[in-house]
Amino acid sequence: MEENKITFEWHSILKDIAKNFWVVILSALIGLMGIFIVTSSIYTPEYTSTATIVVNAKGNSSSSLYGVSVEMAEIFSKVFVDPTMKEKAAAHLGHESFNGSIDAKVLTDTNFVELKVTSDTPQAAYEHLKAVLEVYPDLSASIFENAVINVIKSPSMPKAPSNSLPLENRNLVVAACAAAALVAIVVISVLRDTVKNEEIFNNKIDAKLIAAIPHEIKKKSVKDHVKRKEKGLFIDGNPYISLRFAETFHKIAAKLEYMKSRNGDKVFAITSVAENEGKSTVASNIAISLARKGNKVVIVDLDGKKPALYKIFGMKYVEQAELGKLFNGEIKRNEFRLRRYKRTSLSLAINVNAYPDNHLWIESGVAKDVINALKPKVDYIIIDTAPLSVDSTVTDISKFVDQTMLVVRTDTVSSTSINDAILTIGEVGGSLAGCILNDVYPDFAFFGVAGSEDNGGYYFSKKGYGKSYNSYGKYSDVPVDDNYDESEGVR
Repeated sequence: MEENKITFEWHSILKDIAKNFWVVILSALIGLMGIFIVTSSIYTPEYTSTATIVVNAKGNSSSSLYGVSVEMAEIFSKVFVDPTMKEKAAAHLGHESFNGSIDAKVLTDTNFVELKVTSDTPQAAYEHLKAVLEVYPDLSASIFENAVINVIKSPSMPKAPSNSLPLENRNLVVAACAAAALVAIVVISVLRDTVKNEEIFNNKIDAKLIAAIPHEIKKKSVKDHVKRKEKGLFIDGNPYISLRFAETFHKIAAKLEYMKSRNGDKVFAITSVAENEGKSTVASNIAISLARKGNKVVIVDLDGKKPALYKIFGMKYVEQAELGKLFNGEIKRNEFRLRRYKRTSLSLAINVNAYPDNHLWIESGVAKDVINALKPKVDYIIIDTAPLSVDSTVTDISKFVDQTMLVVRTDTVSSTSINDAILTIGEVGGSLAGCILNDVYPDFAFFGVAGSEDNGGYYFSKKGYGKSYNSYGKYSDVPVDDNYDESEGVR
């Protein structure tokens, strides 16, 4: 394992950016608010009134006189900023001091002087500049008697502060704040210690990778959208599922068949570290794939607190088929009915209701007894457990099953937590077949899900399993439920 290796996974980065784009927007707004706070509490507005004058030497307009005029303009630019000019302008206005600053600048290679007065109010800036233009002849006469100064642009009342942050600079601040947030999201995404793809799995996880299930887009029909019907990633009878997605489960099923032929493994627990990693969907699709190959399969829901299989298979509540009632002793074994899925050899032992005390099923050994009773009569038993992080009994389940498989959804759980879970399963005496990496990018596909049937299934009896004639006109090793509801879509 190379735990410290950093890998860029662009789907993960883009997903994080999309998920946390509100942070980018919020950062931009914070930058905008910061500008507003600064301009409201710290910023003092200044206003500048501008005038342009031209300095000429008396005489004809020869090139030599033009050169003299340029030199005079340079000298007069210094005269305008002299403290004496401020004193005379203030006295002209009847003020004790000059309220503002004067700036004079000669335009390059010309005899034009741009004169500016900056003050704290537009009125003061305008009036002080007018005063400067009215008193300058007294000073200019004492310097150059042959100089002629004309105003070619009169001062005007400023309409906006001259020291306000320009719009382009405001936009720059806002963009910088947004960019900083974006960089932070990318850095956190890259450094986050999660499994993002197969390469990272092999570098960080101390377990065998059984398969990598590609990412699928939850495609729904127009009818489903109108009815707001939820769809799952179910490979059976689903026209929207990609071939690669379905084939991945067939390959997993083939590996289970190989483990059975080599070691006699028949009971597989499917678990995960955290919730929403797709373990129930993975368990369901593996069971379907095995059944479609002609194997007799039972899928058992031992996630009593949050059952999900009934939703995936579209099952409704039936008291005699409620696994929790069997485990709690509310119905006897010979009364309990497994529920067969469609025209397959897959049967379901599921719950529709939640059972908060489901840990008693494991601790008392009743769940193990039921699994052991089923084991000789079927080819495979797939157990959907609760996540390891929310139910401590999962480790107890891993003790009495043949193999445990850990579903790891990309970019969800830290690699440290995954390795801890793998280590825990081994420490309690469980056997880990490996991990199934779920939701791997960049494979995209369209999919939906078809309906399902519930027309009975196996039942427990004191004498074991007998033979009976089922509703499809063929003998099976286990009788179907005679009380199935044809209105639920049996075909």
